[in-house]
Amino acid sequence: MFLLLALLWLSAVPAVRAQTPLHPTPSRRYWEANPDSLRRVLDTQHADTARLRTLLHLHEMRGYRSDAELDKLDQELLPLLRRLRRPEAAAFRLERAGYQLAKAGNAPVRALDSLRAAVAVFDRLGWACPLTLSRVAVQLRKLNRPAAQRAYLQAKLAQYQSRGAPVNMAHCHRLLGYYFLNQGDYNHGIGHYLRSADVYRPFNRYNQASELETAGEAYAAWGNPAKALHYLRQGQAVEATLPQRPGYDANAGIYWGMVQAYRRLGNYPAALRHADLALAGNPADTTRSYAAGVPVIQAYGLALKSAVLLDMKRVAEARPLLARAQHLVDSLHLGLFFSNQLELDATWARYYAARHEPARAEAAWLAAYRKACAGKGVPLRLAYLRALADFYARQGRTELAGRYARLGLALADSLSTQQGAFHVAGYEAERAERAQQARIQSLRLAQVQQAFRARRQRLLLWATLAGLAGLAGLGLVLWRANRQKQQANALLHQQKAEIQAQRDQTTRALTDLRATQAQLIQKEKMASLGELTAGIAHEIQNPLNFVNNFSEVSNELMGELEEAQAAGDGEEVAALAADVRQNLGKITQHGQRAAGIVKGMLEHSRTSTGERAPTDLNRLCEEYLHLAYQGLRAKDKSFNAELRIDLAPELPQVRVVSGDVGRVLLNLFSNAFYAVQQRQRTGEAGYRPTVSLATARVNGHVEIRVRDNGPGMSAAVQAKIFQPFFTTKPTGEGTGLGLSLSHDIIAQGHGGSLTVDSQEGQGTTIHLGLPVNGPS
Repeated sequence: MFLLLALLWLSAVPAVRAQTPLHPTPSRRYWEANPDSLRRVLDTQHADTARLRTLLHLHEMRGYRSDAELDKLDQELLPLLRRLRRPEAAAFRLERAGYQLAKAGNAPVRALDSLRAAVAVFDRLGWACPLTLSRVAVQLRKLNRPAAQRAYLQAKLAQYQSRGAPVNMAHCHRLLGYYFLNQGDYNHGIGHYLRSADVYRPFNRYNQASELETAGEAYAAWGNPAKALHYLRQGQAVEATLPQRPGYDANAGIYWGMVQAYRRLGNYPAALRHADLALAGNPADTTRSYAAGVPVIQAYGLALKSAVLLDMKRVAEARPLLARAQHLVDSLHLGLFFSNQLELDATWARYYAARHEPARAEAAWLAAYRKACAGKGVPLRLAYLRALADFYARQGRTELAGRYARLGLALADSLSTQQGAFHVAGYEAERAERAQQARIQSLRLAQVQQAFRARRQRLLLWATLAGLAGLAGLGLVLWRANRQKQQANALLHQQKAEIQAQRDQTTRALTDLRATQAQLIQKEKMASLGELTAGIAHEIQNPLNFVNNFSEVSNELMGELEEAQAAGDGEEVAALAADVRQNLGKITQHGQRAAGIVKGMLEHSRTSTGERAPTDLNRLCEEYLHLAYQGLRAKDKSFNAELRIDLAPELPQVRVVSGDVGRVLLNLFSNAFYAVQQRQRTGEAGYRPTVSLATARVNGHVEIRVRDNGPGMSAAVQAKIFQPFFTTKPTGEGTGLGLSLSHDIIAQGHGGSLTVDSQEGQGTTIHLGLPVNGPS
C-alpha cells in the first residue's frame, strides 16, 4: 500500500508537506502519527498557533481524502502563516503559486521557477520540503527534461547530505530511484530506494516499508524474483510492527509485488493466492484519509488478478475482472503510470489474443505502447516492443514483426550497459562490504580487548606477588612509619595554617581590588553620562516640539472635522480624517524617536549584560557624535565646531554590545571636542574647530575614524595613551580610565582594534576597527 502512495506522490499531486524546521534526528512519534487522529484534534482547536501546528502536521501525514480537501487546508494554512508572520510564509506562497500554475498547465516554466524558488527558501530556513521537491521533479518530467531532473535531484541530495537533513535526503533518494527505474536503470534505481529505506529507518517506518516494497517490485521487474521476495517480506515484517488503522490493509502493495515475483517464478497458484489477498484486504471505509486511493487500489488489483488468470489460461474468468477495472480507470481517468504501472491495455491485449481476436488484440497492444512512449517508461516500452514483435510474428506479418524487434533490440542494447550481470543492485554490494568491515572491526576490537584482559591478569598476578613481598617487610617499618607520620602531620598542620593565612590575605586583597576597579569603572560611566545629559535634553526637545505642534494641529483639525460632519460634507470629512491620521503618524514617529533616546541613555547608564546583537554602527556613531557635541555646548554656549560626517552606504550590521561600544564612541567624541576646544581657547588666528567622523568597510572589518584638528599629541604621549590612569587633562577633569577601558572593550571584548595617529599641531585620528562577523 505504501508503494502505491509513494508513486501517487510522483505521478499526480504529491502528498507530503514541509514540516516544522529540520532537526538532526527527526521524531518517530511525529512522522508515524495517525492522520485521522490529527483531523479530529484539528476540529477541537481554536488558537491560531495550535491550528497552524496541526495543519502543517496534517500536510506531512497526508491527512486529507482528496485534492479538494488539500486545497481547503491550504486556504486556511497560508493566511495563518501570514497573520502569524512566520518566516516560511513566503516559501509556502511560492509553492502554492507553482502548484496552481502547474495544475492549470498554461505556464509550465513559470510553475517550475516558482517551485524551485520555494525549495530555495525552505532550504535557507532549514525546513524539510519533500512535497516541493516532488513537484519540481514532476514538473521537469512534464517538460521532458530528464537530464535536468537528474542533475537537480543529485545536486540537492549532495547538499542535504552535507547538511545532515535526513528527511529531504531520503526523499531525494526516493525521487532518484523513481527516475532511474523509469529510465530502465534498475541497478541505480533499486540502490537509491534501498538507501532511502536506510535513511527512513530511524524515524519513519511507514516510508521504510514503502521503499523496501518498491525495491522488491523493481527486482521482480528486473528478473530477480528471489531478491524481490526477500525485500517484500522485509517490508511486510516492518509493517507488522506498526499500529494498524481501522478498515485499512497496509499489505496490499506487498501482495502485488509478490504476485509479480511468483509470476516470474512460474508459480501461478501462489501468484493468484496473493492477488486474492490484496483484493480481500481492500479498504472500504471512505471516511478515512486514505479513502481517495481506494478505487485506484481496486483497479490495480483487478487488472493484476486478470493477468494471473490469463497466465493460468482461465480466460473466461478474466473478462468480468477486466471490465470492472476498465470502468474504474475510465471513471477516474487513470493513466498507465498513475499507480504502479497499471497495465490494463496490455492485459486486454493478452485477453483478446487468447480469444483469437487479433484486430482487437493489435489495437490494445498499440494503445499500451503509445501510453508507454508518452509516459517515457523505458522498461514498459521494451516489454511492449517485444510483445508487438511476437504478436506480429504469430500473425505472419514479418515486416512489422521485424520492425518492432529491431526497435526492441536497440532499446535493450541501450539498457544492457547500465545493468549488472547478476541483476543485483550495486548498493547491496556496498552495504555488504560495509557490514563486512564492521564485522572485521568488531573482531579486531574483541582481539584487543582479549589481549588487554590477558595483560591485566598478568599485571594483577605480579602485583599480588609484589604485595606479598611487601607485607613481609611491612612489620619491620611500621614503627618507623608511625613515627614519621606523626612528625609529618605536625609539619603539615603548621604549613596548612600558614597557607590558609596567605590565602585569606590574598582573597581580601583581590576583593578590595575588584571593588575599587568597579567603582572606577562606574565613576567613568557616570561621568560620561553627566556629559550626555545636556545633549540628551537637547535631542529629546526636538521630537517633543514636533509632538506638541502636531497635537495642536490635530486638535484644530478634529474641530473642523466635526463641523464638516455636521454639515454633511463627506469629502471634507475624509480629507480632514486623512490629515489627522497623517499627524498621528508623525506624533508616533517623533514619540518613538524620543523613547529611543531615553532607551539609549538607560542602556548607557546600566551595567552591560554582555549580549551581542546586530547593530547599525552608522546610526550609533552619528547619534553619539551629536550627543557629545550638544553636551559640550550645554556647558560652553560659545563653543561651536564644524562636524564632517562621511558614513559608508550599505554598511553591514555588526554583532556588538551596543551599550559598551556606545560608551567607547562617546569617550572618543568627547576627547575630540575637548581637544579642539582647548586649541580654540589659545586664540589662534583663523582656527576653526573641526571634528570628522567616517566609516568604511576594509578587509572584513568595519573601520570608524574619529579625527580632530586639535593640538595633537607627541610620540611619548601616544605611547602611553591607553595605559590606565594616564591623562593629559588637568587634575580633576579626567580619571585616566576612559581610553584604557575603551581599548579593553574593543580589543578584548569584541576582538577589534583601537589605535591612535597624531601629529603635534595638526590633530589626532583615532582608528576603531570591528570584525563584521563578530570576534572569532
